[in-house]
Amino acid sequence: MKASRTRPERLWHRPFRRSDRRCATPEGQATRLPALTGGPYRTARPHPSATRTTGQAPEAPSRLSLPDGTGLLLRPAGPADRAAALAMHDRCSPAALRLRYHGPVRDAGRYLDHLLDPRHGRSLAVTAPDGRIVALGHLMWDDGEAELAVLVEDAWQRHGLGLALLRQLSATARAADVRTVYAVTHGTNTGLIAAMRRLDAPLDFRADDGTLVITATLAAGNPAGCTHRPDR
Repeated sequence: MKASRTRPERLWHRPFRRSDRRCATPEGQATRLPALTGGPYRTARPHPSATRTTGQAPEAPSRLSLPDGTGLLLRPAGPADRAAALAMHDRCSPAALRLRYHGPVRDAGRYLDHLLDPRHGRSLAVTAPDGRIVALGHLMWDDGEAELAVLVEDAWQRHGLGLALLRQLSATARAADVRTVYAVTHGTNTGLIAAMRRLDAPLDFRADDGTLVITATLAAGNPAGCTHRPDR
């Protein structure tokens, strides 16, 4: 049975408790992927974007400029970034990780193996001038929809990095002919809620016992991914 976003407690009540969610391989072939918290395997069905060319990748590297002049790079991320991404997780506060993963993070490296695997979606990183990853964003295929998730290191929050990631990931979804994206978060995550509101897309909010599912409907030509200058 496919998990329902109208019952968010079945999705992310704890990190990656998604044993009945399906992921696609880049070749468009069905595969069996293990649940990250144990449990049964599930045969995946290919995502439409896995079997077609969508033109120039909307997640090509781009420059970000903070109001103080600091230059950052927004770029694709993958398995080679695991160590740098894990180091960023180590610098994040427990509160930031709890909002991102909806519970305590006992083995971030295990989650990153899945998130950074291009078979399951697309990942983006924001890097500082010294090359450190300071923010991560993920777009995870879910049949004809996709799930959005972002994590910004505490010291780099409130600079618009989360919004920049969400906009670029939304552009990636549109390029893959995906028009529905959603984020699963805690009802107190005001930063993510505000960023989702700024996608300039119709939103649907569903709350259940503190868990909030925000669904955005992306129209063709939606400018969500066009702004590269964080403004907050």
